[in-house]
Amino acid sequence: MSANKDFTSIIISMAHHIVPNPPTGAPYLPSPVETKYYLYGLPSGARMIARSSADVWMPPTSAEAYLEPKELAVFGAHSLNGVWDDIVGPAMEAYLADQQVQCSIMHPVRLGAVGQTPDPPPAFVMIGVHHDTVSAESGLRVAVHCRSILLDHQIEDVHVIVYESKYRFLAGLYKPAVTSNPIAIVREPFSTTLGIPICNATTPNFEGTGGFFFIDSAKPGKLFLLTARHVLFHPDKEPNTLYRFLESGGGAKHKVLLMGEAAFKARCGDIEAAIGAKEIILEQLARRLELADNLDEEEAGDERDEVEALTNAANKAIEALKKLLADIVRDWTDKENRVIGHVTLSPPISFNHVDGGFTEDWAVVELLPSMISKLNLVGNAIDLGSVAVDELTAWMYPQLSNPSAFKYPGDRLLRFFGTVSDDEMYKPDPRTKDQDNDPVIMVLKNGNSTNLTVGRLNTIRAFTRTYFKGKPGAMSKEIAVLPRSSKSGPFSAKGDSGSGVIDAKGRACGLLTGGDGATDVSDCTFLTSVNFLVKRLKEHGIRANIFPVPAEM
Repeated sequence: MSANKDFTSIIISMAHHIVPNPPTGAPYLPSPVETKYYLYGLPSGARMIARSSADVWMPPTSAEAYLEPKELAVFGAHSLNGVWDDIVGPAMEAYLADQQVQCSIMHPVRLGAVGQTPDPPPAFVMIGVHHDTVSAESGLRVAVHCRSILLDHQIEDVHVIVYESKYRFLAGLYKPAVTSNPIAIVREPFSTTLGIPICNATTPNFEGTGGFFFIDSAKPGKLFLLTARHVLFHPDKEPNTLYRFLESGGGAKHKVLLMGEAAFKARCGDIEAAIGAKEIILEQLARRLELADNLDEEEAGDERDEVEALTNAANKAIEALKKLLADIVRDWTDKENRVIGHVTLSPPISFNHVDGGFTEDWAVVELLPSMISKLNLVGNAIDLGSVAVDELTAWMYPQLSNPSAFKYPGDRLLRFFGTVSDDEMYKPDPRTKDQDNDPVIMVLKNGNSTNLTVGRLNTIRAFTRTYFKGKPGAMSKEIAVLPRSSKSGPFSAKGDSGSGVIDAKGRACGLLTGGDGATDVSDCTFLTSVNFLVKRLKEHGIRANIFPVPAEM
């Protein structure tokens, strides 16, 4: 929908609702207009149900008025940080369970109008509940009671918003091409950089993303891939039990495909579109060449030289793209040819793990040497080539006056280099700040659905709950990633589960496991800490080195 049409629909909607005059100084039942537009600006279009704050929301009234979009911001240093994980969060969870509220997420964030003071924006605990399960009256009671829990612990400057949302799972190769290669970007999904689209061979329409490679010193010569379990074991179709493949067991292998049907067709379509774009360029260059005859001799010569160079480059690109497409169709259309390995280990999905409260949702894939070996492996690296150098650098420098650790690599490949400790995730370097002037860790991921995106780690964990077949699991505590800005779009979407997330230096932060929102678009993304994952691998007898290099294989 265009911006004008979107604005027109909002004005029409306003005209068909009467906004009641709420009482002053106390929380009130919101009008249908307020519930629909209070969170206007969030990517998923989430609907507010009620809030504990008493400030009166007023809709635009004049012909030239417009809705102010809101955006989420990092929570930052606050007294709530010290009591949220172990006291306030569990108290709210217990109350919601007692009231039988179908809550799937509780996360502290800041929420304010885009680009406006005060700085920082107001702080809220956002409580996401399932669609059409909580009335406005019940939502108001929930918001006010949860606000009282905050007040009981001397947290006076944080309010509560109850809104409709749902935590959900966001469920040989080529060596990366050099930047000068005209097929570098469209070949990337078929390369050994991170962001590999994967799926269970038996469910090719349920896709996710490979997280990161690792090697195990106890199994020399083998390369493994870590991803989210729910990408390879459909939560509603397969038993949630320990899976361990034993060579001596004689059982069938749980095969893993490079790309499901939708992803394979989409990537072939990308190559066809790239060919079409180059052909359009050739047509325009031909028109430029004709017009050169109308220029004076010197200008005409310069124009013809440039057109000739651009024409040669376009023709070279078309030739390379057509060859790539033919090779891919020939070699990869048969899904058996896209088998990249098989699952060797995956514990059952569990919540609120005793070690840190995280969700345990991971699987190990042993990769076929014929698909990825020392000949085509570059290690754990994200290909940055899908975004222009200056644009991506600007994304990573939200405050130009503050330093950033990000340096665009000469070969486009941002390689893993260490890990970010859990403590640092919650207490970022104060010298690096986002557009709201808050200390922040900027992070990147390359996913199957949304490709290369940049986001901001929140400084306080979210409580999330997953529902299997309508039944709630326990609340877990996850690392939250907010969108880069109000205009950047979501950090992730369905199909991005399993993606590895790293910071500007290339340090691993975690594995993407889910997101929340009123639609398939995520307002907020959630990670399981890489430190927790490496520890759990070790407890299962795997000494994972997540910084593999070809020489070690």
